[in-house]
Amino acid sequence: MRFALLVALVAIAFIAGLLGRPYVFSEVSGTAMNVSSESAGKEAPLYWVAPMDPNYRRDKPGQSPMGMDLVPVYDDNSLDNEDGGVSINSQIRANLGVKTGVVTRGAVAIPVSTVGYVTDNEEQLTLVHSRISGWVEVLHVKSVGENVKKNQPLFEIYSPELVNAQQEFLLALRVSSGPVAEASGNKLRALGMTDAQIASLKKNGKALQRITMFAPSSGYVTNLNARAGMYIRPDTEIMAIGSRDSVWIIAEFFERQAGLVKAGQEVRFTTPALPNREWQGTIDYVYPELDRRTRSLRARIRVPNTEGTLRPNMFVQLTMDAPIGENLLTVPRSALIQRTNSQHVLVAEGDGYFRPAPVRTGQEAGNRIVVIDGLNEGQRVVTSAQFLIDSETNLEEALLRFESGQTSASSGKGNAETAGLITGIGRISELDLGGESASITLNHGPITELSWPAMTMTFGISESVDTTGLDMDQKVTFRFRETPQGYVVEDLTAMPETQQNTGE
Repeated sequence: MRFALLVALVAIAFIAGLLGRPYVFSEVSGTAMNVSSESAGKEAPLYWVAPMDPNYRRDKPGQSPMGMDLVPVYDDNSLDNEDGGVSINSQIRANLGVKTGVVTRGAVAIPVSTVGYVTDNEEQLTLVHSRISGWVEVLHVKSVGENVKKNQPLFEIYSPELVNAQQEFLLALRVSSGPVAEASGNKLRALGMTDAQIASLKKNGKALQRITMFAPSSGYVTNLNARAGMYIRPDTEIMAIGSRDSVWIIAEFFERQAGLVKAGQEVRFTTPALPNREWQGTIDYVYPELDRRTRSLRARIRVPNTEGTLRPNMFVQLTMDAPIGENLLTVPRSALIQRTNSQHVLVAEGDGYFRPAPVRTGQEAGNRIVVIDGLNEGQRVVTSAQFLIDSETNLEEALLRFESGQTSASSGKGNAETAGLITGIGRISELDLGGESASITLNHGPITELSWPAMTMTFGISESVDTTGLDMDQKVTFRFRETPQGYVVEDLTAMPETQQNTGE
């Protein structure tokens, strides 16, 4: 348990140092604070600090709340790097499990997932109509889904118009076999009779009362609107015949994905009906309009289906890689440190030196993310370390404490003046600024330096504290010290508006 606690505290100190103020790790008693031994012999220490907690400072030697000897810190400018970097020796890097990745430049494609369905290939759909009006006396196809073959009988129709046309043809043959008979034969073809039926009529010399209509193509019946005895006209769709040799996949993309969908892109898809198979196809058409109800963009994929395994209305799940650029910088997604108002990465400069670098990022592409600004090709960034932080809230609190300490140190006070200040975060529950004994009551979180739990407590306020703009229930960071008159706040800063409603 003690070893795990030590590692966790090292990790907290490591993060605070990387994102705020430069601290240098060393191997003094297994701690994370590096002190120059040469400086120790030249001048007096500025203050003493807990080896496992850089925020715990004292103006004289002693022990930390963990029972470890405080470490002296000297005024050594070499320790304060202008870029906020930190040096970590190889042993600590190994203990923390630090890993790095490379900033690369190249073509980037992001994975896009969506859903869709199987439908008939409308280019292979045949609609069956009659060229004459009449009554369906015999229907050879009984139901939707029935397979038919080309030239298979579909139905038989009785049409007075067609009977009269046959009689005219027979009369023309008796009178003359010239142009008049030929014109009558062409009329029968125009009304839907086949050459074989006309030859039979010519041979038998008797008009047929019912004419059989045949299937124009092979496939299966997708729609059947006629029944025996029904009166039909040329505009009546009797049935539709579709083919399963090829089907369409209609993919539906969210509106936000519309810019990523283009004709010619390769697509992979699966269906729950056949979970062990994957198909591939190419988007051959993107519909020009979004669906009015779902606001989705439809795209069409043509897929061969000679085995007939894909059936209309099957649900499918599709994925594709959509290119978003040909010359983009990317870093591993795990390298990004996401804060409330900013994003950072830790750049590995070599020889165990790391510095925080603010970045602006774009779209995620799998396990990498596009970098718009802040990095150059070939740089290495930290991608993995064993940061034993329980939650994002704890990380934010540690960083806020550190940043408040950095602000105070740069506000004109020397390190010697701020030694011994303790940092906390809380909300103002009472504020008394009248008279010489100004005070503030804070509902603050745990303060580990003093082993305090979360509680509500009243502090005195130093005359140097600027209280302008403070208000009730406002979230603040505060720094205080113990005096003979009690605990007195020496520095008080309102937190940004975006962090006023976050957890304590």
